[in-house]
Amino acid sequence: MSSILALSDAIEQLFPTGTLFEAVKPNENGQYVEDALPWTVARIQIPNTLSRSLAGTRHAQRVRISVTIAGITFTSVRVVADKLDPLLEGARPIADGWSVSPLRRLNVRDIVEDDSITLTSANRHPVYTVVEWELSAARA
Repeated sequence: MSSILALSDAIEQLFPTGTLFEAVKPNENGQYVEDALPWTVARIQIPNTLSRSLAGTRHAQRVRISVTIAGITFTSVRVVADKLDPLLEGARPIADGWSVSPLRRLNVRDIVEDDSITLTSANRHPVYTVVEWELSAARA
């Protein structure tokens, strides 16, 4: 079965335990933000058509993965990124019904403070970055 869900599940399997695939909310489940940091939230986009045959059949599709890494310090964000990059860069997810290229990192945004949240125990704002990877996929 070459479903988008099968492809997404295969990509999720590449991430380490503890990676979230839904948005994180402050104090969700009674947990303070400070206790949850550092965290990693990955968002796997729906495949976007790269090329089609003259008949209109899709040949290749691009899948982007955006990963938000948040921490208390710049160093904590860099440590998580340093552990995540070798797991994803060049990895080739295996999904039924798909022929998939290796993942390639596209972009890393600057680490910035999130001044909408104040960590009370540290009296500072958390910091975060967004890292993006991409792969090409074709239905087998």
